[in-house]
Amino acid sequence: MKFKGSVGVPSRGFFSVITSPIARRWVLLTVFVFAINLVGLGSHGLLEPDEGRYANMALEFLEPESDWIEPTLSEIGHFDKPPLIYWVTGGALSIFGKSEFAARMPSFLGSLLALTGVLLLALRQYGERAAWWAVMVCATSLQFWCLAHLLSPDMLMTGFCTLGAGLVLWGGSGLRGWTVWGLGALCWGLAWWTKATPTLVPLAAITFSLLLTRRSDLLARMRPIRLVLLILLLGSPWYIAMMFRHDALIDFFLHREIVGRIIGHEDGRTGFPGFHFVVAMGFWLPWWPILALHSIQEWKKWTSGDWRQRLKTLPWEPVAALFVLLIFSFVSSKLVTYTLPGLPLLAVGIGAILSNARMTFLNRYGWFSVFQVATMVLILIGLNLVQNSLGRNSSTKQAIKILNAKGADLIICDRFLPGLEFYTGAGVWYVDTKDLVQVEGLRAQNPDAHFTTSQQVHKRLRDLDKSSVWLMQSGGDHKPWEQQLIDERPHPEQPAISVGVFHLWQVK
Repeated sequence: MKFKGSVGVPSRGFFSVITSPIARRWVLLTVFVFAINLVGLGSHGLLEPDEGRYANMALEFLEPESDWIEPTLSEIGHFDKPPLIYWVTGGALSIFGKSEFAARMPSFLGSLLALTGVLLLALRQYGERAAWWAVMVCATSLQFWCLAHLLSPDMLMTGFCTLGAGLVLWGGSGLRGWTVWGLGALCWGLAWWTKATPTLVPLAAITFSLLLTRRSDLLARMRPIRLVLLILLLGSPWYIAMMFRHDALIDFFLHREIVGRIIGHEDGRTGFPGFHFVVAMGFWLPWWPILALHSIQEWKKWTSGDWRQRLKTLPWEPVAALFVLLIFSFVSSKLVTYTLPGLPLLAVGIGAILSNARMTFLNRYGWFSVFQVATMVLILIGLNLVQNSLGRNSSTKQAIKILNAKGADLIICDRFLPGLEFYTGAGVWYVDTKDLVQVEGLRAQNPDAHFTTSQQVHKRLRDLDKSSVWLMQSGGDHKPWEQQLIDERPHPEQPAISVGVFHLWQVK
């Protein structure tokens, strides 16, 4: 069941190399990857609540009075993740301006890092043709492409993890080998600074797969124990600094963020035991059936002979991808994005299979790419059409565009929509939403700036010197406090403005 790939090309002159068929297809693939990941990157509004939250926090980091090591969300300290994703997003917003395109740049960067890691893993193990196909498979897989177009720490973390894996497995003895290994370890450390403990899942999955397939040569290169210790050393300074600043964060980090995600997170995120495997079957399309068919074809050959030798013939990369799903299946907190780190590893294995196919555009595997690109186009078109009607994930972009044109000074909302603050120059109040305060008494923390209760909202509104106040209703039935605002508005005959799931009422 072991995969075989082609070997590299012999050494030739520079001009002959860059004009060779190999160079041309890599150039074409690079252009293709940039095109599918950049087109549509800013075509739709930020989806709630995740994209709105990360973009909002990045903007708050750019405020002059901000503390660059303490993330804040709507002027409240927010310590769910280390700050790297907010730093990178804030940097992109500073360079490209405030836009959805800039906000999603970290995910685009993460996709490039992951594809580079896929290239290194496949090239070292199976050769150039396998590397080409592995990059193609990864770039055109549904989940990878979708998360490259959404602001999320998962893609940036996956990029650092995959590139880190590729580098540490290229490392070896001697100064050069240790330098490459060190760069890989640095990537793993940056992955920790992006999303912390989930970084250890793909590392554990790779280690288990190398042990199972008896790849002692790769384990020796990887040095997993040293790697884990170095990741913890590189990743701990922010946590230590935060716990020294705020004693309450000791329990927050250890109980809520570690134990809570394993035995039951307070944010819910529950799912059935095989949740991640089902997600992978849908979101790892269209390529994973090729691996399944290949495994069925090779099964009889693989089951003959000594079991130790059979284990050695298993491709470790798809095994590692399955371990990613398995490990996350034992974690109580379940999200669709958790499966992403396994996808680049699976792509390496599929690339090895496809490396033996004819490299022509219209062969049967070329049609997979055509089908997937068509799917991507349809998703982008559909998302733009329904972005205001996605329930709790609906973008607030179009609704705020209308309110900005109406000169709104204040927007009152019946649930927490952090993307509002990205789009509007007006003030925002969230009524009766979940208490976001994680640490009391933080410097410059001001919960009253954006959060109020249904008992206080009417009094605060009467005392407020604002000429244009709008209620942004995202639910179905009117809550009593909303109905009172609607009944007391200056022009009761004026109907609401409907934008997807949102209803806009001018209440002052």
